[in-house]
Order: sequence, then structure tokens, then C-alpha cells
Amino acid sequence: MQATALNSLRGNDATRWSNIEKAVSLSRAKSAELAQLVGDLLPTDEGSLVVFGSLARGEYTADSDLDWTILIDGRAESLHLKIVHSLKQKLKEADFKIPGPTEVFGGLVFSHDLVHAIGGDEDTNKNMTRRLLLLLESTAVDAQSSREVHGRILNAILKRYVEEDANFIIGNRRKDRIPRFLLNDVVRFWRTMAVDYANKYRARAGDKWALRNIKLRMSRKLIFVSGLFMCVSWALRDTGDSDDEFVVQKLVGHLRDWTQRPPLESLAMIIEQHAPSLAADVFDNYDAFLALLDNRQQRELLERLSPDEAYEDPVFLEARRIATSFDEALTKLLFDADDRIAQLVKKYGVF
Repeated sequence: MQATALNSLRGNDATRWSNIEKAVSLSRAKSAELAQLVGDLLPTDEGSLVVFGSLARGEYTADSDLDWTILIDGRAESLHLKIVHSLKQKLKEADFKIPGPTEVFGGLVFSHDLVHAIGGDEDTNKNMTRRLLLLLESTAVDAQSSREVHGRILNAILKRYVEEDANFIIGNRRKDRIPRFLLNDVVRFWRTMAVDYANKYRARAGDKWALRNIKLRMSRKLIFVSGLFMCVSWALRDTGDSDDEFVVQKLVGHLRDWTQRPPLESLAMIIEQHAPSLAADVFDNYDAFLALLDNRQQRELLERLSPDEAYEDPVFLEARRIATSFDEALTKLLFDADDRIAQLVKKYGVF
């Protein structure tokens, strides 16, 4: 989990954004622990243990859940479910916290629907969530051929988005074209997260409402903004290869490179290049957010707070202030800090 742009923005102050650094370090340790734990459990050349959420983003804290999936790129076999049962037992014994109750994580996922069911009736909420999180915040545990399988599926998904995008058909010579098929799905996913947040309040009778509210405004918004830049950054490159016959392959490579970085590092790269003056406003607030999550007392209080109680509670009000400041900084990044970014966001972010 390299953080070169973030380190550059940090400058000579080694203590700056210490909570981000602490979370990155713990994420590395937990990833290494998982690699040891899974051992040779996975089927060779067709199985990958993929993690999502805070561990994949390099933001793991002491009370983080572990969102994981056994991703299969091959024929279905009864052995696969046995692998899941075995892994669940190993994770329980190692005291990893189980995923939430949505059943999006913590089981088997096959590559076919991730690649072929994009849009339409077959693209369920779960399928879309798994696919977009695979692109925006996933990493493969370093065990057996796990990374190779994960990379193979990422490539197949990205090729599907690019090869069927009208912006990249033969004869389209526009200079500012971006992967709009993918961008539309990123936007759809962000709006779905916002709608599901409201639905979960009803379905779960307000359980963990305050914590989910702050996460939606911080980590969920982070992965959306990173996904937005994943797409529009293609038009920010200072190259003239839009007419290149290999433009599709180059774009897939550009997108694949983006999937290999945690969202915070990708955002840091954009800020370093286009809006360095916003670094403090963005990362000071995100560092404060991770400090809150790493404080067990404050985290448990947010898990208990109801909406009626939240707006009179100082911990929630401080978390809300952090989220509002983070939002204001991102808005400046999108619309005010750089004319090229503002033009692309205005052109592609709405229509």
C-alpha cells in the first residue's frame, strides 16, 4: 500500500495525518495475517480471496469489520462452498469481525455475472455493488494465485466497459472522450448507496444510523470521488493519443492502474497535481474521521445513537462538522481549484 503522493503532500511533518498512517500500517499487518491464515486453501488458478472496505482502502482500525469474498473465475464445484466454511472458521478463530448482514460479502462470488450482467434486470443491487467495489476498493490477499485471478477479472470487467462504450467506437475522433459507460455506473452506484442508506434506516429500525451517516459522508463519498476521477483523469493526461489505434488498450491500462491504488492515494495524486492548496482541508478531515473510528468509546456511541438523539450529541456534531468540511473541500476540488477539472465535471458529472 504505497502512498507516495500522500507522503509528498505531507512534506517534512512526519506526524501529520498520523491516524491515516496508523490505519495503513494496521491494514498491512492484517493483510499479511490473512495471507498466512488462508495458506493453500484456495483452488489453484481460479480462486481469489478478495477484501473490500476499510482493509482494502488501507483504513483498517481496531473495530473494523472484515468484508471479504471468495471470487471464483472457473467452473462451479461443490468444493468451493467447503472452502468458504473453512475460511469462516479460520476467521472466527483469528477474531476477525464478520461482514454486515446484507450478504454482499462473506461468501462465494462467480466472475460471470460481474462481467456479463452490467445493467438490465440481471444486474441486481448485490451484483452491481460487488462489481463497483471490486473496481473502486478491492485488493487480493497475497496467497497462491489470488492476485492473478483478481487481476484477470478486473481486466475482463474494464474491457467490457471500454469496448462497448460509444465514445471509443471506430470513427469517434473527439479529443476529450472519457469512459462514460463506466462513469455512469460509478454515478449510479453512488446514488444507490445513498438510497440504500435510507432504506437500511427503515429495515434496521435505525440501528447504527449515526455511524452509517458519517461513513456515507466520508468513506463512501471518497470512493465515489475517486471513481469519478478514475474516469475523467483520462482526459487530464497531457498526451495526444486520442486517435491512436491502441487507445482502448491504453485506456484499460489506465483504469487498471487506478484500481491498484487505495482511493486516498488516488485522490492525493489528483490534489498534488491540480490543487495542492486543498491538501490540508481534505486530509486533515479524513485523518480526524479515522481517529474517530479508532476510538472505541466514540465509535460505540455513534452505533447506539438514534436520529432523535444525534443532533444534541457532541460526538456526532463533531463528526458531522468533519464531514461537512470534507465535503466543502471536495466541492472546491471539483468546481473551483482547476479549470480543466471543473469543465470535465460540469460536462460529464450531470449529463
